[in-house]
Amino acid sequence: MSASPGHPAAPPEVAVGPVEPVPVTAAELGLAGPAASQGREWTARSLGMGLLIGALLAVTNLYMGMKTGWWDSGSITATVLGFSGLAAYGRRRGVPYTPLENNLTQTAASAVGAMPASAGLLGALPALALLGTGVPGWGIAAWGLVLGVVGVLVAGLLRRRLLEQEALPFPTGIATAELISTLHAATPTEAQGTPASRGRTLLGAGVVAMVLTWMRDARGWLPGMVALPGRVGGVPLESLTWGVGMSPMLLAVGMMTGLQLALSMLLGSGVAWGVLAPWLVDTGGVATAAYEPLSSWLMWPGVGLMVGASVVSLLAQARDFLGAAKDLRSVGASRSGMPRWSLGVAAVACVLAVVLGGVLFGLGVPSMLLALALVVPLCAVCARGAGQTDVSPVTQMGNLTQVVFGALRPGTLSANVAAGSVVAGAAAQTGVSLWSLKAGHLLGASASRQLAAQLVGVVVGAVVTVPAYLLLVDAYGVGTAVLPVPAAAQFRAVAEVSVRGLAGLPPYAGWGALVGCAVGALLTLAARGRAARWLPSPVAMGIGFITPAYFAVTLCLGAGLTALARKWSPKATDAHVPPLESGALVGESLMGLLIAATTALSRSA
Repeated sequence: MSASPGHPAAPPEVAVGPVEPVPVTAAELGLAGPAASQGREWTARSLGMGLLIGALLAVTNLYMGMKTGWWDSGSITATVLGFSGLAAYGRRRGVPYTPLENNLTQTAASAVGAMPASAGLLGALPALALLGTGVPGWGIAAWGLVLGVVGVLVAGLLRRRLLEQEALPFPTGIATAELISTLHAATPTEAQGTPASRGRTLLGAGVVAMVLTWMRDARGWLPGMVALPGRVGGVPLESLTWGVGMSPMLLAVGMMTGLQLALSMLLGSGVAWGVLAPWLVDTGGVATAAYEPLSSWLMWPGVGLMVGASVVSLLAQARDFLGAAKDLRSVGASRSGMPRWSLGVAAVACVLAVVLGGVLFGLGVPSMLLALALVVPLCAVCARGAGQTDVSPVTQMGNLTQVVFGALRPGTLSANVAAGSVVAGAAAQTGVSLWSLKAGHLLGASASRQLAAQLVGVVVGAVVTVPAYLLLVDAYGVGTAVLPVPAAAQFRAVAEVSVRGLAGLPPYAGWGALVGCAVGALLTLAARGRAARWLPSPVAMGIGFITPAYFAVTLCLGAGLTALARKWSPKATDAHVPPLESGALVGESLMGLLIAATTALSRSA
């Protein structure tokens, strides 16, 4: 499930009624001039720093995405970290760190950080694991590498059309370019002061998060959840997963998402784990009072909420589908400024995709060709969503592909999920790439060098994320209370309905899915008016159905604390909360991965 690749504060859904594109030029942002268009760009330090930061982003996105369904492109974070790490060093060496170097750093970092989504590790691959289909590590790495390369090249194909001819806003790209310009325009004292202070906050939060995670998961000195006392319908609240999580990461995600999304998720959890779950145990007799048996039923109305919202959002994006047809004609008329070597890379990637689809998932050549034929138009739709609303509907495009395959080429569940992962994986990288290309376009960067940096990032991301994924799955499992993987439930549910229909679902689950779908559609339609700010997000509600209830409670706690802090001191909150969030996310993710690695080593010893 994709989040807003700019930051996880936006839900993994498409905003209804995209705004009219507003052309923005570098001159209007104050980015034109020698500082923005001259100087070193492709250097060992800029690329190396980007790959290092990207590796941290990739691990964080993997851990956070498998827990909550949200992930972050990391453009802003990489810009700040790159400047903090290299600006002072460059001044001491007499070789200043240029704005174009900083842009290349964030470009490479974003490409690496998007690889958990691009490789399907946040949705499709865990869904296959839940369906009993195992994929070897080399296969996951190769699959993710191929899809990441395809996604980057599609972004390159669309760049001239969307960035130059139509000048779509791509808000995250504009924000990144503005930040780079601001950091490099500051005086040395200013440049050293603010990033240094934020760096200390980030480092301190990371250390605290690592210690707390070690005490919780490695030593058992802290509980995973402080349970709430009491019962609902005779079922203890602890059995219904109600409590407060001892998780710095969940608090940080709540700080990022804000109160509206956190409360939406809490509303979904209240309906699921406060009303439906006790009924399933006491009255329905459908499940026992534990997370996994209850979640196997509750995921159906939860997925229904998300699918209903997705259908309405896609219908509202009909204009983007028409725009995608124009994009295809534009691509056919010219090579969109792509470097010559990109054609060879694209041909090799497509051939490898066809081969891997057959070897790993049993997708025949016709099926893979159909999936590849859907990649460019559906990625173009995602690109337009990213350009107009700053949200890329990655999972929705994957689910749409699953429905198409269910109708045109019905087959096994595993093949249906794999087909959906082709489009979703490529689209994840396309959106992130275009944000970086937008920033580079405003700064006067070389598009071909950015594309090259993104392709290097894809390779490094595949190397980093796959071992991390295998360690986490081995240590914590998939679809468990520790790693619920909300997007996997959505991929699996859509595959089962597309291939089998509603037959074979648990008792009453079909009705739950239909009601959830209707509620999700109605909420999304209603959000097109002035009531949008007061209505809950159906996608966040759906995640509340799939994840344990203490996830939503903890997110609300983080969001509430941030709202109070901003009311008390807006300036200090804006300065220190973002690095605090990033430090907590990275700290818990890294320690969780280290604990998973030591667990795997102890098992093999």
